[in-house]
Amino acid sequence: MSVSRFLLLGTLCASIAMAGEDDIKPPPTREGLWETHSKQTEQGKTVSDRSVRMCQSKQITQAMQARGERMRKQNECTTHLSKPSANTYIEESRCAKGPSAGAATKVIYTNEGDTASHTEMHLDAGGSQTLVIIDAKYLGACPAGMKPGDLMMEDGKIISGATDD
Repeated sequence: MSVSRFLLLGTLCASIAMAGEDDIKPPPTREGLWETHSKQTEQGKTVSDRSVRMCQSKQITQAMQARGERMRKQNECTTHLSKPSANTYIEESRCAKGPSAGAATKVIYTNEGDTASHTEMHLDAGGSQTLVIIDAKYLGACPAGMKPGDLMMEDGKIISGATDD
């Protein structure tokens, strides 16, 4: 999976576990074109700063949520969820297996209805600190030539099938 696809998947990470909770449910993702701006810092230094657009659908969201849940089970992750305000959700987790085994992860997800969101993903892996900030906004209908799951990179290049394994 490319870095851009990973960061796009990260946009929905905060809602993956919450989607299965009875009391904690973020609003559904609106179908159409979304722009996601992601900035990743490691030890305080920016290592990635990019934007990507994705044609989103309910089926794509469900597939990403199912994939996230499979990854959680496979990596034996424990998760604690809370909702400190009407539009903010916090997920704290630790996985026993996988690429982040033993690392503490905290995701703070704030939504503005179904048209925008702000996500902060904090990863503490044995003293190494990573922060990913993701701002997503709904732009409207998907343009001609893009189908659900397609990504449009900053240079205009379209990559087909964002949820392929």
